Amino acid sequence: MTRTDARRLAGWSGAGVLAVATALSVLAVRWGGGGSIPFAAGGDLGLTTRGPAAVLLPVVLGVATLVLVVATATRETSEPRFVLLMLGFTAAAVLTVLASTLPALLLGWELMGAASYALIGYRWTDPHRVASGLTAFLTTRFADLGLYAATAAALAGGTDLSLDALTTLDGVPGQVAAAGALVAALGKAAQLPFSFWLARAMDGPAPVSALLHSAAMVALGGYLLVRLSPLLAASGWADDAAAWIGATTAVVLGAVAVVQTDLKLLLAASTSAQLGFVVMAAGVG
Repeated sequence: MTRTDARRLAGWSGAGVLAVATALSVLAVRWGGGGSIPFAAGGDLGLTTRGPAAVLLPVVLGVATLVLVVATATRETSEPRFVLLMLGFTAAAVLTVLASTLPALLLGWELMGAASYALIGYRWTDPHRVASGLTAFLTTRFADLGLYAATAAALAGGTDLSLDALTTLDGVPGQVAAAGALVAALGKAAQLPFSFWLARAMDGPAPVSALLHSAAMVALGGYLLVRLSPLLAASGWADDAAAWIGATTAVVLGAVAVVQTDLKLLLAASTSAQLGFVVMAAGVG
């Protein structure tokens, strides 16, 4: 077997794995439920296929399958290293979608961020592309501190660390949890003031940009706000903040997209603008 054949086999094998996973996800949504296993002190690794996950799980896997199929057309993105990184990123995105507890959410959230850094800076011999990956990584990691603050608030409030239990928090823990979740989601969804990282992410290979901009990464920021919309409403202010920030991002980045002449930057701006509508929808319930 030649090296070219080996690369092609790696690409098609990865796409095949995701295709099977997509089919299984449909069955899981249809007949599955939820469950948890012991993971950390005070909280389990909880997963569920119910709620918003029932819609997004097959979509994430289906889009990732199509992206890997397209990636097999070029030599660079059919390398085994690239395929493995894409599979790892997709697995982290799936874990994020299925998470029903904060430990599971944090695990998937952080693994997805690490995999995105490796994918954006995939051309590691190019300092500019590596710097772009680092910009995206550090920006989203800074926003992700909000999830750790929300977890600390949940621990202080004595909950079981399930996402549904966050709405039972009151007083300062409830406010901190809402603020932390809002900041983390806005960072991932490339909303103002974090939107600049998405343009830098365009320096990665085209399949990476396609996956980050479609069903994964930025979309999961909006998904988190939809998933935690009861928490936002219970805070008395976070839902209004999400609605206003989403609307502002949609208008400002939409205007940027209209006047943009660079196709990739246009795509980045329009993606942030469209996610602005999702964030606004989560805010208004």
